[in-house]
Amino acid sequence: ALHKLMDINCLFFLSASAEGLAVGVGFGAIGKTSSATFESARNLAIGIGIQNFPEGLAVSLPLRGSGVSTWTAFWYGQLSGMVEPIAGLLGAVAVVLAEPLLPYALAFAAGAMVYVVVDDIIPEAQVSGNGRLASWTSILGFVVMMSLDVGLG
Repeated sequence: ALHKLMDINCLFFLSASAEGLAVGVGFGAIGKTSSATFESARNLAIGIGIQNFPEGLAVSLPLRGSGVSTWTAFWYGQLSGMVEPIAGLLGAVAVVLAEPLLPYALAFAAGAMVYVVVDDIIPEAQVSGNGRLASWTSILGFVVMMSLDVGLG
């Protein structure tokens, strides 16, 4: 069980790196195109920030359930996202220095997030009998993110 938890933490580390990179790229690209605005970068950061709350819980709760202390599980959840600001700075610098990398950086970020969901979260939900709940919450999450995208511009 601990091996599985460490596997999940590695996947969340990859996801957090990609998310931070996406936000950094968004802010680093401001002014490079007509659609690269502060507002669009801010909205991306807000959206990723909102989904970081359940992501931190997805790291902390299984650790707590396996017998790790509440405090330790909480800190592992926090640490899983600590790479985001670092990746964000790297993404911003990369875009400023190498603008042609922008589409590839965004594609990597999106692909990493999809990989985490398809490789780990969906199969785990099916095994534990929560497939329907996982599907409905995925739909709800999509609706929330699309509403933010349309509502915030």
